Amino acid sequence: MRTSSYNIIVKVDNEAGRYALLNSYTHAFDIVNQNVYQYLKNQSEYWDIFNETKEKLVKRGYMTSLSKEDETELVKRLLNKIYDEVRLKNFGFHFIISYDCNLRCVYCYEYPVLNGCACLPKCRITKEQVDKAYEIIKDKDKDRTGKRSIHLYGGEPFLAENYEVLEYIVQQGKDLGYMFSVTSNGYDLDNYLDFLKENSKIFSFQITIDGVEDIHNKRKPHYKNKDSFAKIASNVDSLLKIGIPISIRINTDPYSMERIDELLSYFKEKDWFQYKNFKPYCALLRKDVPINSTKENISKEMFTQSEFYRTFCEKDLSEKCEGHFMCQDFEVQSVLNRLLLGKYVHHRSCFCGAQTSNIIFDPLGDIYSCWDVVGQKEQRVGRYMPDFVLENRAADRWFNSRVSEQKCVNCKYVFFCGGGCLANAYRVTGKVKSGECNDYPRLFGYGIRQLYNKKRD
Repeated sequence: MRTSSYNIIVKVDNEAGRYALLNSYTHAFDIVNQNVYQYLKNQSEYWDIFNETKEKLVKRGYMTSLSKEDETELVKRLLNKIYDEVRLKNFGFHFIISYDCNLRCVYCYEYPVLNGCACLPKCRITKEQVDKAYEIIKDKDKDRTGKRSIHLYGGEPFLAENYEVLEYIVQQGKDLGYMFSVTSNGYDLDNYLDFLKENSKIFSFQITIDGVEDIHNKRKPHYKNKDSFAKIASNVDSLLKIGIPISIRINTDPYSMERIDELLSYFKEKDWFQYKNFKPYCALLRKDVPINSTKENISKEMFTQSEFYRTFCEKDLSEKCEGHFMCQDFEVQSVLNRLLLGKYVHHRSCFCGAQTSNIIFDPLGDIYSCWDVVGQKEQRVGRYMPDFVLENRAADRWFNSRVSEQKCVNCKYVFFCGGGCLANAYRVTGKVKSGECNDYPRLFGYGIRQLYNKKRD
């Protein structure tokens, strides 16, 4: 018997000498003492534990009779099995209405294709293209196993001039029983209020507000008048009142985190927390996204993912909002809570649907699988005009991206992080492959300590 290579061990109590012990493929999760920790670490004659404890360690997968190589092969088979169960199944469908936007966000990862050196035509998706996309949607989802929500994206999907084609897209999807989730900057939504009120049951929105007015306007200026905060806030207010779920994303760096309490106070003044359909959350403004600004309102020192989450927790931001304010943690707390309660947790064989089942229709007739690389021709996975074609080599780069074939197969976190974001890896390394885990091990360890302290208190 040997200690499993896929044990995650985190010291959670210095005073009592306690450790959280978790096995990533059996999903066993326990708190153990110093003796058990030393036994698993050393497995030598100088450390011993009761036979009953040894039996439990074996039963729960913390110890194994497999060699290191055989255990890695077991993990590889599990990852491939899980991946094959979801690959090119249960599709998620998305429309990019146009590569046009009315804001000039300083951190926009689409900047090169929207307004930069690789700028694409500002044409809108046509009714002919929408018809073709829905033919594909009906064919790919004929068994009704896919996601029941179609996503609308851009550029900015809800530009005022997009009204006619948006109405056309929504009516067709509504007739087929789909709902619609939207990523919007919220600026032109006042042009759609009657339409959204009529269809309030089938819409949900993510809208970004990056801080109080002065912060937001510097980071997300309108291309004409520079001021976007007041109009976006007014539109959020209107959507909440007609019952549409709104997720407010706050892209956060150290500077905006210092002033996050001001933004929460604004939300409270607007009385937005009274709405059950209002869900604000902080997301990390990442180092790998270039900042197109020389202004001092962007921190020179950026957060790592674990620093960002730790700062959020230390400021007690969720508690200040009675649990209605969240932090993007890639489901770490949710997973740990479910494991602690003995509830089922899916093993991850990839980071997201970009590696398995996303079909994104763009206005140029191209298909992508990942939001973060739309418009980058070299990353398209195929075309849908005049016919649906997945281009083998390009499609395999995303739809056959197996974490089992990368260094991640040897990592004890692989079943939780899925190998990390491929778009992030592409920006950092120039290659579409797993392995850029974005500080995940430290984030996971901090999440375990947070959970232990909450349960102990």
